[in-house]
Amino acid sequence: MGKIGGSAARAHSPLASMQTSPARYDRVEIGTRSQGAAYSGTYKPNSDQMRALGNTSYTWAAPDSRLQAELLPPSEQPSYTEEDALLNQYMKQSRIDGYFDGDTFVRTSSEPVKLILKSDISKADLEKFRGELAEKGLDADIDWQGVKEDFVQIGVGFDNIERFEQKADYLASRYAVLKDRIQNQFTGEQQEAELQKLEQIYTEAKEEMANTYAESIGGFFEDLGQSGAAEDMRNSVSALVDQKANAYTDYIENNRDYVSITDPDKQWLKQDDAYMAAQLRQSASSAELQKQPVNEQAPYDGKDLAFAGIYAKTLSQQLQNPTWNVNESDAALGQHLAEQYGALKTSAGSAGISEKLSNMLNSSFDPFMDRLMDSLDALIDQNRGWVAEKPWMSGTIRTNYIDRESVYRSFQNAITKA
Repeated sequence: MGKIGGSAARAHSPLASMQTSPARYDRVEIGTRSQGAAYSGTYKPNSDQMRALGNTSYTWAAPDSRLQAELLPPSEQPSYTEEDALLNQYMKQSRIDGYFDGDTFVRTSSEPVKLILKSDISKADLEKFRGELAEKGLDADIDWQGVKEDFVQIGVGFDNIERFEQKADYLASRYAVLKDRIQNQFTGEQQEAELQKLEQIYTEAKEEMANTYAESIGGFFEDLGQSGAAEDMRNSVSALVDQKANAYTDYIENNRDYVSITDPDKQWLKQDDAYMAAQLRQSASSAELQKQPVNEQAPYDGKDLAFAGIYAKTLSQQLQNPTWNVNESDAALGQHLAEQYGALKTSAGSAGISEKLSNMLNSSFDPFMDRLMDSLDALIDQNRGWVAEKPWMSGTIRTNYIDRESVYRSFQNAITKA
């Protein structure tokens, strides 16, 4: 058979029609001339070219609070019940004991461990374990590894600032319960050694909480020109936790019956310090825990720290993801900021924060306005980039930067009239 030429070979190819036919494209023209099916120079399909889609069915699922709680560390859990304590003690049977030495995990036990997931535990297994606890109780030794693990993620930042006071109460109540247990269960050198362990673990957790708060919340206000805010807040968080720990300790001394466990089958709960601390937090009134003295080194109390954290988070979110429509007038932006400033003063008054914190927040607002306008100008820079690539967009989106003088003038006029 003779050779087939290149053109003939392509003609017999199944892709021939695709390779030899001229390309076809749909074309949309964007212009400024008047068109029957156009609006402001933009192509608009007519009714014959449009197809209505049918209704889309869906099933709305409510948030699963159990899953949300599962993801929270112990210091942020909303409660710790008898059933939680039972499950926690059961899970400790499959815990791998050890510690981290740099990047290496060092096991402290050679006992074989059976790994298990909470979802794999049957009700029958739990009830059997409950019976074992009723008969044998818990080990008399304090589970220090469990305490350390419960203080994991004790730090405070923008992601959990709403639970700041809850975390402080958690740490302080655990300390008070463990201190009481050590003083009543041990004597002599063993008591001293156990108290030293407690103080070390407590101090490390307290410092983590204070440092993370200072770095996130305090650092945010430092960036807004409030020099010394981070150190003041670090000292204040540390003082707050100590004050709460002392208050819980005093409460136990004056209310030995803060929790009543009379059922013989539930005596093991008295050795579960996490459960006892949860009962202590429920029993002690918040009023007895709010008496925090302030001083020059630690000038903010619990109300101040909680309010400052929430407020910093609100401002930070505005700077990172500004929602203001830059196509609105700059005078309107000034009025909007004046309303926000007025809301700050109102909420600060209702919250009962200190004069020192109130003054700092007020002083932070002007720098915040500048930073917000920087963020808005960054959005306008994106618009400029679009126009540079697509000149036809010129005039449809804003490309001139925020007129700051106009914003300031409108802001001052609005707060003067308020």
